[in-house]
Amino acid sequence: MNAVLYDVALTGYIIATASALGYLLGRREGLWRFTILVTQAGWMVHTLALVVRGVELRRFPLTTLAETVSVVIWVAVLLEVWAERAYRVKVLGAFVLPVVLVLGLALPTGLRVLVLAPAISSVWIKVHVALALIGLAALVLNFSGAVMYLLQERQLKAKRPGTVYYRLPSLETLDRLSYRTLTLGFPFLTAGLLLGVFSAGKAWGSPFAFDPLALFSSFMWVVYAATLSGRAVGRWRGRRAAYFAIAGFCALLLMLGAGVMLQGRHGS
Repeated sequence: MNAVLYDVALTGYIIATASALGYLLGRREGLWRFTILVTQAGWMVHTLALVVRGVELRRFPLTTLAETVSVVIWVAVLLEVWAERAYRVKVLGAFVLPVVLVLGLALPTGLRVLVLAPAISSVWIKVHVALALIGLAALVLNFSGAVMYLLQERQLKAKRPGTVYYRLPSLETLDRLSYRTLTLGFPFLTAGLLLGVFSAGKAWGSPFAFDPLALFSSFMWVVYAATLSGRAVGRWRGRRAAYFAIAGFCALLLMLGAGVMLQGRHGS
Protein backbone atom coordinates (compact mmCIF):
# COMPACT_ATOMS: atom_id res chain seq x y z
CA MET A 1 0.00 0.00 0.00
CA ASN A 2 2.76 2.42 0.97
CA ALA A 3 4.71 1.69 -2.23
CA VAL A 4 1.62 2.30 -4.36
CA LEU A 5 0.95 5.65 -2.65
CA TYR A 6 4.56 6.71 -3.13
CA ASP A 7 4.41 5.80 -6.83
CA VAL A 8 1.22 7.86 -7.20
CA ALA A 9 2.88 10.82 -5.47
CA LEU A 10 5.96 10.46 -7.67
CA THR A 11 3.77 10.38 -10.77
CA GLY A 12 2.18 13.62 -9.59
CA TYR A 13 5.62 15.19 -9.17
CA ILE A 14 6.58 14.06 -12.69
CA ILE A 15 3.47 15.67 -14.18
CA ALA A 16 3.99 18.82 -12.09
CA THR A 17 7.63 19.08 -13.22
CA ALA A 18 6.66 18.84 -16.89
CA SER A 19 3.90 21.41 -16.40
CA ALA A 20 6.22 23.79 -14.51
CA LEU A 21 8.84 23.61 -17.26
CA GLY A 22 6.12 24.19 -19.83
CA TYR A 23 5.03 27.32 -17.98
CA LEU A 24 8.63 28.54 -17.74
CA LEU A 25 9.14 28.23 -21.49
CA GLY A 26 5.66 29.30 -22.54
CA ARG A 27 3.15 31.98 -21.66
CA ARG A 28 0.08 30.06 -20.51
CA GLU A 29 -1.17 30.99 -17.04
CA GLY A 30 -3.33 27.87 -17.02
CA LEU A 31 -0.17 25.75 -16.84
CA TRP A 32 0.90 27.50 -13.63
CA ARG A 33 -2.47 26.86 -11.97
CA PHE A 34 -2.35 23.24 -13.13
CA THR A 35 1.18 22.89 -11.74
CA ILE A 36 0.10 24.15 -8.32
CA LEU A 37 -2.89 21.79 -8.29
CA VAL A 38 -0.89 18.70 -9.24
CA THR A 39 2.00 19.58 -6.91
CA GLN A 40 -0.33 19.93 -3.95
CA ALA A 41 -2.15 16.71 -4.86
CA GLY A 42 1.16 14.84 -5.12
CA TRP A 43 2.28 16.26 -1.78
CA MET A 44 -0.93 15.17 -0.05
CA VAL A 45 -0.59 11.63 -1.41
CA HIS A 46 3.07 11.68 -0.33
CA THR A 47 1.93 12.72 3.15
CA LEU A 48 -0.47 9.79 3.25
CA ALA A 49 2.32 7.44 2.12
CA LEU A 50 4.56 8.58 4.99
CA VAL A 51 1.73 8.21 7.51
CA VAL A 52 0.88 4.71 6.26
CA ARG A 53 4.53 3.66 6.44
CA GLY A 54 4.82 5.00 9.96
CA VAL A 55 1.68 3.13 11.06
CA GLU A 56 2.78 -0.10 9.38
CA LEU A 57 6.25 -0.02 10.96
CA ARG A 58 5.12 1.58 14.24
CA ARG A 59 7.86 4.20 14.09
CA PHE A 60 8.70 7.49 12.43
CA PRO A 61 9.83 6.93 8.81
CA LEU A 62 13.31 8.30 9.46
CA THR A 63 15.40 5.14 9.80
CA THR A 64 16.49 4.15 6.29
CA LEU A 65 18.21 6.28 3.70
CA ALA A 66 15.19 5.97 1.40
CA GLU A 67 12.91 7.22 4.17
CA THR A 68 15.10 10.19 5.05
CA VAL A 69 15.42 11.30 1.42
CA SER A 70 11.66 10.85 1.01
CA VAL A 71 11.10 13.22 3.95
CA VAL A 72 13.56 15.73 2.44
CA ILE A 73 11.45 15.66 -0.74
CA TRP A 74 8.24 16.08 1.27
CA VAL A 75 9.56 19.12 3.16
CA ALA A 76 11.15 20.62 0.02
CA VAL A 77 7.84 20.49 -1.87
CA LEU A 78 6.04 22.07 1.09
CA LEU A 79 8.61 24.89 1.24
CA GLU A 80 8.44 25.34 -2.54
CA VAL A 81 4.68 25.87 -2.44
CA TRP A 82 5.09 28.34 0.44
CA ALA A 83 8.00 30.27 -1.11
CA GLU A 84 6.28 30.50 -4.49
CA ARG A 85 3.41 32.35 -2.88
CA ALA A 86 5.46 34.35 -0.37
CA TYR A 87 7.92 35.68 -2.97
CA ARG A 88 5.55 35.55 -5.95
CA VAL A 89 8.01 33.52 -7.97
CA LYS A 90 5.66 31.50 -10.15
CA VAL A 91 8.50 29.67 -11.90
CA LEU A 92 10.10 28.38 -8.70
CA GLY A 93 8.60 24.94 -9.25
CA ALA A 94 10.45 24.65 -12.56
CA PHE A 95 13.73 24.71 -10.63
CA VAL A 96 12.80 22.90 -7.40
CA LEU A 97 10.64 20.09 -8.79
CA PRO A 98 13.34 18.69 -11.14
CA VAL A 99 15.65 18.30 -8.12
CA VAL A 100 12.82 16.64 -6.20
CA LEU A 101 12.16 14.36 -9.16
CA VAL A 102 15.79 13.26 -9.48
CA LEU A 103 15.93 12.41 -5.76
CA GLY A 104 12.59 10.63 -5.94
CA LEU A 105 13.47 8.54 -9.00
CA ALA A 106 16.83 7.60 -7.48
CA LEU A 107 15.31 5.98 -4.40
CA PRO A 108 14.04 2.69 -5.86
CA THR A 109 16.90 2.15 -8.33
CA GLY A 110 19.35 0.10 -6.33
CA LEU A 111 20.43 2.55 -3.67
CA ARG A 112 21.80 0.71 -0.67
CA VAL A 113 19.34 0.93 2.20
CA LEU A 114 21.01 2.50 5.20
CA VAL A 115 19.80 0.80 8.35
CA LEU A 116 20.79 2.63 11.50
CA ALA A 117 23.02 0.84 13.94
CA PRO A 118 21.24 -0.21 17.17
CA ALA A 119 23.55 2.03 19.22
CA ILE A 120 22.03 5.15 17.69
CA SER A 121 18.45 3.95 17.19
CA SER A 122 17.01 6.30 19.79
CA VAL A 123 14.60 9.19 20.14
CA TRP A 124 17.49 11.65 20.01
CA ILE A 125 18.66 10.33 16.67
CA LYS A 126 15.15 10.80 15.27
CA VAL A 127 15.21 14.45 16.40
CA HIS A 128 18.73 14.84 14.98
CA VAL A 129 17.61 13.48 11.61
CA ALA A 130 14.37 15.51 11.55
CA LEU A 131 16.17 18.81 12.22
CA ALA A 132 18.85 18.07 9.64
CA LEU A 133 16.25 17.13 7.02
CA ILE A 134 14.35 20.39 7.43
CA GLY A 135 17.64 22.20 6.92
CA LEU A 136 18.50 20.16 3.82
CA ALA A 137 15.07 20.76 2.29
CA ALA A 138 15.45 24.53 2.72
CA LEU A 139 18.89 24.32 1.10
CA VAL A 140 17.33 22.68 -1.97
CA LEU A 141 15.42 25.96 -2.42
CA ASN A 142 18.63 27.89 -1.76
CA PHE A 143 20.25 26.02 -4.65
CA SER A 144 17.26 26.63 -6.92
CA GLY A 145 17.30 30.35 -6.15
CA ALA A 146 21.00 30.48 -6.99
CA VAL A 147 20.47 28.76 -10.35
CA MET A 148 17.66 31.18 -11.19
CA TYR A 149 19.85 34.14 -10.23
CA LEU A 150 22.69 33.09 -12.54
CA LEU A 151 20.27 32.33 -15.36
CA GLN A 152 18.53 35.69 -15.04
CA GLU A 153 21.86 37.52 -14.83
CA ARG A 154 22.91 35.87 -18.07
CA GLN A 155 19.60 36.81 -19.69
CA LEU A 156 20.07 40.45 -18.65
CA LYS A 157 23.49 40.54 -20.30
CA ALA A 158 22.18 39.03 -23.54
CA LYS A 159 21.35 41.38 -26.38
CA ARG A 160 18.13 39.50 -27.01
CA PRO A 161 16.72 38.03 -23.77
CA GLY A 162 14.70 34.87 -24.24
CA THR A 163 11.32 33.86 -22.87
CA VAL A 164 12.87 32.84 -19.55
CA TYR A 165 13.86 36.46 -18.88
CA TYR A 166 10.21 37.52 -18.74
CA ARG A 167 9.30 34.66 -16.43
CA LEU A 168 12.02 35.11 -13.84
CA PRO A 169 11.75 37.85 -11.18
CA SER A 170 14.35 40.54 -10.57
CA LEU A 171 17.87 39.73 -9.44
CA GLU A 172 17.12 41.44 -6.14
CA THR A 173 14.15 39.16 -5.48
CA LEU A 174 16.13 36.04 -6.38
CA ASP A 175 19.06 37.09 -4.19
CA ARG A 176 16.67 37.70 -1.30
CA LEU A 177 15.04 34.30 -1.84
CA SER A 178 18.43 32.57 -1.73
CA TYR A 179 19.43 34.43 1.41
CA ARG A 180 16.16 33.77 3.26
CA THR A 181 16.23 30.05 2.48
CA LEU A 182 19.85 29.90 3.63
CA THR A 183 19.03 31.60 6.92
CA LEU A 184 16.08 29.23 7.31
CA GLY A 185 17.95 26.02 6.56
CA PHE A 186 21.31 26.66 8.21
CA PRO A 187 20.06 26.87 11.85
CA PHE A 188 18.13 23.60 11.45
CA LEU A 189 21.14 21.96 9.84
CA THR A 190 23.42 23.21 12.62
CA ALA A 191 21.07 22.08 15.39
CA GLY A 192 20.73 18.68 13.74
CA LEU A 193 24.49 18.21 13.42
CA LEU A 194 25.14 19.33 17.00
CA LEU A 195 22.56 16.86 18.26
CA GLY A 196 24.25 14.24 16.08
CA VAL A 197 27.57 14.97 17.80
CA PHE A 198 25.85 14.61 21.17
CA SER A 199 24.27 11.30 20.10
CA ALA A 200 27.61 10.03 18.79
CA GLY A 201 29.22 10.77 22.14
CA LYS A 202 26.59 8.71 23.93
CA ALA A 203 26.63 5.86 21.40
CA TRP A 204 30.34 5.49 20.72
CA GLY A 205 31.98 7.14 23.72
CA SER A 206 33.45 9.95 21.62
CA PRO A 207 31.75 12.66 19.57
CA PHE A 208 34.73 12.67 17.21
CA ALA A 209 34.56 8.98 16.20
CA PHE A 210 35.26 8.74 12.46
CA ASP A 211 32.32 8.19 10.14
CA PRO A 212 32.16 9.04 6.41
CA LEU A 213 28.63 10.47 6.62
CA ALA A 214 29.59 12.68 9.56
CA LEU A 215 32.77 13.78 7.78
CA PHE A 216 30.98 14.90 4.62
CA SER A 217 28.20 16.48 6.69
CA SER A 218 30.83 18.58 8.48
CA PHE A 219 32.35 19.61 5.15
CA MET A 220 28.91 20.64 3.87
CA TRP A 221 28.29 22.63 7.06
CA VAL A 222 31.59 24.50 6.62
CA VAL A 223 30.67 25.52 3.06
CA TYR A 224 27.27 26.87 4.13
CA ALA A 225 28.74 28.53 7.24
CA ALA A 226 31.28 30.32 5.05
CA THR A 227 28.51 31.40 2.66
CA LEU A 228 26.35 32.78 5.46
CA SER A 229 29.31 34.53 7.08
CA GLY A 230 30.28 36.10 3.78
CA ARG A 231 26.76 37.39 3.28
CA ALA A 232 26.54 38.67 6.84
CA VAL A 233 29.50 41.01 6.33
CA GLY A 234 27.97 42.25 3.08
CA ARG A 235 30.63 40.99 0.72
CA TRP A 236 29.16 37.81 -0.74
CA ARG A 237 26.04 38.78 -2.62
CA GLY A 238 24.67 38.22 -6.05
CA ARG A 239 26.79 36.04 -8.29
CA ARG A 240 29.37 35.09 -5.66
CA ALA A 241 26.69 34.02 -3.19
CA ALA A 242 24.99 32.02 -5.94
CA TYR A 243 28.21 30.16 -6.74
CA PHE A 244 28.71 29.31 -3.08
CA ALA A 245 25.10 28.11 -2.83
CA ILE A 246 25.74 25.74 -5.72
CA ALA A 247 29.00 24.59 -4.10
CA GLY A 248 27.10 23.91 -0.88
CA PHE A 249 24.53 21.84 -2.76
CA CYS A 250 27.32 19.82 -4.39
CA ALA A 251 28.66 19.16 -0.88
CA LEU A 252 25.14 18.06 0.10
CA LEU A 253 25.10 15.56 -2.77
CA LEU A 254 28.53 14.28 -1.70
CA MET A 255 27.17 13.77 1.80
CA LEU A 256 24.23 11.74 0.46
CA GLY A 257 26.62 9.77 -1.73
CA ALA A 258 28.76 8.98 1.29
CA GLY A 259 25.69 7.62 3.06
CA VAL A 260 24.95 5.37 0.09
CA MET A 261 28.39 4.16 -0.95
CA LEU A 262 30.61 4.14 2.13
CA GLN A 263 30.48 1.93 5.19
CA GLY A 264 30.35 3.76 8.48
CA ARG A 265 29.13 3.82 12.05
CA HIS A 266 25.71 5.12 11.03
CA GLY A 267 24.78 1.76 9.59
CA SER A 268 25.46 -0.79 6.92
